[in-house]
Amino acid sequence: MNDLAQNADNLYESFEEALAEADCEISASEFQGIFVGMISAGFESKSAHWDSLIIETANDGNMLTAESKIVAEKVFEQSQRALNDQDELALILTPNDEYPLIDRIEALSFWSQGFLLGFGLQYGDSKLTNLEVKESLKDIGEISQLELSMNESEDSQKDLLILVEHLKVAVKMIYLELVLKQQTINAISKGNEVYH
Repeated sequence: MNDLAQNADNLYESFEEALAEADCEISASEFQGIFVGMISAGFESKSAHWDSLIIETANDGNMLTAESKIVAEKVFEQSQRALNDQDELALILTPNDEYPLIDRIEALSFWSQGFLLGFGLQYGDSKLTNLEVKESLKDIGEISQLELSMNESEDSQKDLLILVEHLKVAVKMIYLELVLKQQTINAISKGNEVYH
């Protein structure tokens, strides 16, 4: 297990605690889902501040405390790092398996709703033509509507793990198609400009 995966539980707990202390309207899972949605649609941390977008849209205009903003910035950086790392899948912050299954399902649903919100905030009204991205967004939409009626059986636990892995792959694919491919195209075209 790499350091990013090992730190995910601690990052989730510290983010959830910081947001609760700041009386934030949304959970750590949903907040981080918004980050990942924005990043997957092309948001770059250098291009603008994420906080004004999220505070206005998801936190009813309420400001974050200085401490919660520091933790949020760390979550943003780790989320972006996982997407940029070719050996990583997307980082998805949800409660670990010590939490009741229903809490983990609800967090995954909220995470997916957050992702779709963040993606929409960043992508806007642009026409989406990539069929793989459309299919992945549809899958994420279905996960966002999960029923909270699963029991605590071993099969339900396995089903949830499969869903999380599917979500990680879908998100990474969206990022590869919309961001990394474009970065490669831009790099190639800049290289061509140098040699002409």
